[in-house]
Amino acid sequence: MCIIEEISENDYENWKFIFKKYLLFYNSKLSEKIIWYSWNNIINEEEAIYCLGCYETSRNNKKQLIGIMNFIYHKSTWSENNVCYLEDLFILEDYRSKGYASALLNHLTKICKINNVDRIYWKTKSDNHIAQSLYDKVAIKTDFLEYEILLKN
Repeated sequence: MCIIEEISENDYENWKFIFKKYLLFYNSKLSEKIIWYSWNNIINEEEAIYCLGCYETSRNNKKQLIGIMNFIYHKSTWSENNVCYLEDLFILEDYRSKGYASALLNHLTKICKINNVDRIYWKTKSDNHIAQSLYDKVAIKTDFLEYEILLKN
């Protein structure tokens, strides 16, 4: 069984473990300082960055964090309401293809509707075909390409 809820301060080590697996999946690295900074923004109620945790529960109701979804609300020049950028979504490998990522996306969609958010958007690598098979079912693939200018190493 899966429970989805906002992550708590007690989840730092488990969140960090999953977040590092996510970074490894995308061949990326972040310093411990940036990881800690990101975590502090997530748990700071004054910030508009959030994390939903996907927890598997056992018969004795013990929860194990098996997936995370980090997302940000922000203003947009294309809308009167906030939009939501889904920045990171990752399910531990042993739990993939069991509907957990879909459950996280459905939960986020419900939260955004309640909060009058106009749209949710995200990106994924062009070769992440497994994730795209889910995304193609729940979202519209746009024609836009992403560009970036890196200002710091």
